[in-house]
Amino acid sequence: MSSVPNIPLVKPLLRGHFHQAAFFYALGACTLLIVQANSVMQLLAAVIYSLSLCGMFGVSALYHRKNWQPEARMWMKRLDHCAIFVLIAGTGTPICMLAIADTGGRTLLAIIWAAAIVGVLQSLFWIKAPKWISAILYIVMGWLAVPYVKEMSTALGSANIALILIGGVVYTLGAVIYALKKPNPSPKYFGYHEIFHVLVIVAAVLHFIVVAQLIIK
Repeated sequence: MSSVPNIPLVKPLLRGHFHQAAFFYALGACTLLIVQANSVMQLLAAVIYSLSLCGMFGVSALYHRKNWQPEARMWMKRLDHCAIFVLIAGTGTPICMLAIADTGGRTLLAIIWAAAIVGVLQSLFWIKAPKWISAILYIVMGWLAVPYVKEMSTALGSANIALILIGGVVYTLGAVIYALKKPNPSPKYFGYHEIFHVLVIVAAVLHFIVVAQLIIK
């Protein structure tokens, strides 16, 4: 018998809808990135980033839209959390590979993917960890690039650094709301988790603008 309790799950009516829509927009936008790549490095960076972005939105939509059976729900939750860590690393990959490869980018790339592996392992083997633990891991991993801001500013310019930082703040705000489970304006329709999802989309768009400039030239 399964050890997963058969607890009825009541979701806000909008749960998963935002990430479902974002998945299809991301699919189109990322396809454009990939076909516009002009070098092997650009192509590799675009593919890694695209898989991480579309994968995160796709897994999130699948997990949150469907009422899974308890055991399947736990596995989908694991995949959902894993996808967040992969997205954080995937978003940093084009910057490390294409903008600051010779000024610390390779080191940062290794660090963020090592952190992603730690996050994935936590998601797989300790999925029942308190939300605040996952939130802290998301936040810490997302800000690992801070020591490289000078190098990124030189390569990307102040406008793109502003987009990266604002996106990071938006992601961080979303993680805090996720951990605190508030504000929770309308549990029946649009709860704290929906706010988190919307903030993830906003931050992803800001970071996409930066990544696109590295690939579409």
